[in-house]
Amino acid sequence: MGWRRVIDQVLAAFVQGPVMMIFATRSAAGLPAVGRAIGARVTSGRDAIDIFVSPSQWADALSGVAVGSQIAFTACRPSDYKTFQFKGEVLDVTPMDGADQAMAERYADDMTRVLLDLGVQQPQIDHWLTRVGLVRLRLQPRSTFAQTPGPGAGAQLAQVAP
Repeated sequence: MGWRRVIDQVLAAFVQGPVMMIFATRSAAGLPAVGRAIGARVTSGRDAIDIFVSPSQWADALSGVAVGSQIAFTACRPSDYKTFQFKGEVLDVTPMDGADQAMAERYADDMTRVLLDLGVQQPQIDHWLTRVGLVRLRLQPRSTFAQTPGPGAGAQLAQVAP
């Protein structure tokens, strides 16, 4: 099974839309750690996902991240809780370029509108959607899961052998 089966066009569009994004890793001490992403982009070959994160806000979650680290990335649409999770490994951790920053800014603007429409207060949104000092994590998914609450929650959609 190829990488494209892990991220099909529908999943790529979902991940790049106005969805809440959470990543989970291990800290430098080996403990579970989580953080929020500020946008994501599926690579043109649909073989990886670039996620944008704030090292100042999520220092613990990023403290143990290196090439080859295990990572889980979850995207959830807040209006109906449709959710997908990708599990895999970190391919790269790099500074963001101008295109990355522009994408993160658009994501933060879009999510702000979505969350305000749902009744979330601006101070909460501002805390969640930190736009300054971001880095890019490239995730290579090895498996994908449907996590939308209900009877299908946890169903594995795709898996690629290492």
